[in-house]
Amino acid sequence: MTNEEKYMKIADLLSEVNDPVVHRFFDLDSEELFDEKIEVLTALKNGKPPDQIPNYYSVLENFSPNQHWD
Repeated sequence: MTNEEKYMKIADLLSEVNDPVVHRFFDLDSEELFDEKIEVLTALKNGKPPDQIPNYYSVLENFSPNQHWD
């Protein structure tokens, strides 16, 4: 699968995932971690909870652990 095909798959999966954390901190424009993003988004789409997905936090590229939460 080419990077362009992976990007399209990620965009499709992202539209099917109902996870507010992913929608807030996921960087769709990033060209990093394509395979991991597909794996995480597929698991979320299939109903797997985030705490059971190994790379869940690694694909949230806009998330900082030191970030202040409102």
